[in-house]
Amino acid sequence: MTDVQQHAEQIHDQFSDTLDITVTDVEERLDTLVNEYKVPAEEARRSVTSSYLDEAGMDREELGGESEERTVETIATPEEWVDLTVKVLQLWEPRSESIAQVGLLGDETGTVKFTAWATSDLPELEEGSVYRLENVVTDEYEGRFSVKLNRTTTIEELDEELDVPESGGDSEDREIGAIDAPEEWVNVTAKITQLWEPRSESVGQVGLLGDPSGTLKFTKWAKSDLPELEEGSVYRLENVVTDEYEGQFSVKLNRTTTIEELDEDLEAGDDAITVEGALVDIQRGSGLIKRCPEEDCTRVLQNGRCSEHGEVEGEFDLRVKAVIDDGNAVHETIFDREATEELAGISLDEAKEMAMDALDTSVVADEIREGVLGGYYRVEGPTLGRYVLANEFERLGGPTDAEETLIKARSL
Repeated sequence: MTDVQQHAEQIHDQFSDTLDITVTDVEERLDTLVNEYKVPAEEARRSVTSSYLDEAGMDREELGGESEERTVETIATPEEWVDLTVKVLQLWEPRSESIAQVGLLGDETGTVKFTAWATSDLPELEEGSVYRLENVVTDEYEGRFSVKLNRTTTIEELDEELDVPESGGDSEDREIGAIDAPEEWVNVTAKITQLWEPRSESVGQVGLLGDPSGTLKFTKWAKSDLPELEEGSVYRLENVVTDEYEGQFSVKLNRTTTIEELDEDLEAGDDAITVEGALVDIQRGSGLIKRCPEEDCTRVLQNGRCSEHGEVEGEFDLRVKAVIDDGNAVHETIFDREATEELAGISLDEAKEMAMDALDTSVVADEIREGVLGGYYRVEGPTLGRYVLANEFERLGGPTDAEETLIKARSL
């Protein structure tokens, strides 16, 4: 049985009681996406499932499914229904009224983020307690997995212990520039280079810290009851957890973090680079996009949904995710709204008008692509994960044939 056939049967089983559909109907939809439009099978399944949910007038959490016993480390696919025996390692401050609880769960094999929706009407989990959670659904955002507790989830508190450190793992010393994965527990020695004004009462301090290898953002939660950090001072921070959003890594200070001020100076490295080459590709997710409007959340919506806050009324924004080839390597580069308006010569209001006239937001990305693809640029900015953030840029040449440009770039 092929993946398409297997997915078709599973989707049919989920909707056969509410919709008049056959396995063949589902398979035809999947086959069109997978074989005609070259959409990955898992993404095609999510798309077809979403369309049937709309037809049935159902919420995703009402879908349910056959859950199976799993450990945290085996969670590697979204939209699977699983049963877990886990310890609540941390609870974080929800950033939306739609979320009842959010935090970190763990067992002997690893840790995973969880979200419990306010509408689910579930009993609250307590930090440090062990629970049997049945019928939770897995989720994924940019390679990072989590679990969602919903109205079909059952919760049983267990009178037992799990061998999971409070930190979710043994923390290790790490240079700032070597942080390249989320949800790792690390120790850093760093200088506070900037402090910013928190935009939420749940955040105690937020800013930038660095060592000779680079800089990154840090957040200290208000409820963590940690001492205040001072700009310009150097600290030994033990047991901080790494985080990632759109390729940008950061660290979170929590109630298990220890802070020691050091009587020394530390040079914070400048991780800005300059890239000069041909703009050979405009990636998916460029142009007119919508972001989550919730406080401190800027996630890009997918089909009107935020991976953190669910279905929301998004706010329009502009961005370009470009690929620049310098002849030796390619650099994925992000242009924010201001940089995109300068790059493409299109304002956000003009982009919204274009999309409204065409009843299609993709016309904005097409317009940008036509104007910039094949041109030569010099871009300068910090590296955020695998991306270069275009703080400053200069056009070195006008658009040319993109394929010829790539060939020329590779011959330099």
